[in-house]
Amino acid sequence: MKERHSSNAMQGLTLLVLVVNLVLAVAILAPEGHFHPRNVLDSLEREAVTSPYEIGMSSPQMILEWKPVRQFNDGEWRVEEFQEYEIYLSSEGQILKEIPTSHFNYVRYWRY
Repeated sequence: MKERHSSNAMQGLTLLVLVVNLVLAVAILAPEGHFHPRNVLDSLEREAVTSPYEIGMSSPQMILEWKPVRQFNDGEWRVEEFQEYEIYLSSEGQILKEIPTSHFNYVRYWRY
């Protein structure tokens, strides 16, 4: 049991030495000032500015809306059929595009 414990301790120590050596190697091989917090912050700001979306430009808002499609009689029932639409709105609230989806809902009313 004692041999097994010392074996685990030796493996842990070896792993620790390996990790410390890897960290030191990265620190030595990295360009000077590469990991300085100011350089990291500057690179993040550059990435934010060069994103595909321009600052201040908002993307269209998408809402889902059910619209009536048709009404019909089915035996003793009156049925209303509704279809779901994706509606894209500009930042001013104007409708840019309406796309029908494949989702339908039905409401039945007893006719008598």
